Order: sequence, then structure tokens, then C-alpha cells
Amino acid sequence: MEKFRKHFKLRKSVKYWVWLGRLAPLTALVMLLIATTFEMTTFTSWVVLGICILFAITAFTWWWWVMFAVKDIFNLLQDANKRFAEVIKELKQIKKDYSKRKDQ
Repeated sequence: MEKFRKHFKLRKSVKYWVWLGRLAPLTALVMLLIATTFEMTTFTSWVVLGICILFAITAFTWWWWVMFAVKDIFNLLQDANKRFAEVIKELKQIKKDYSKRKDQ
């Protein structure tokens, strides 16, 4: 059950990153458009600096989020693979048992 909760949390955090990925560039472009339209040179410099810092923080945070997400997905696949191997073993045993019973 815990695996499903982790998967649900991962799914929920993906939503937030998708929205951030959609909104952050558009917000940055609007801010830059406003800054260059009204020719605010000092304000433009501060806006560009703020946008650079914001994107750097976003990229850094996203990188670590991806690392943990990949680790969770790898663990989930590894557990699924182990369970699949167990199911294959059990099916082989059932096949043997069925063959023995059929022969009798």
C-alpha cells in the first residue's frame, strides 16, 4: 500500500512542476516585455537578474526532484520485477502439479 501512496505523491508533485513549467516562462516573458516597453533600464536589469535567479533555483530544485523521482520509479520497477519472477515460479509449479494430477 505504501508503494501506491508514494506513486500518488509523485503524481501530485508532477502536476505542480507542469504548472510551474507552463507559467514561469510566460510570466518571465511578460515581465521582460513590460520592462522593455516602458524602457526601464535599471528596472530591466533587476528583472533580468531576478528571472535568472528564479530559473536557476527552479532548475536546481527540478534536478533533485527528478533524481528522487527516478529512484522511486526504479525501486517500483524492481519490486514489480521481483513479484513477476515469483508469479512465474508459482505458475511453473502449478503447471507441474497439474501435469502430475492429469497423469494419475
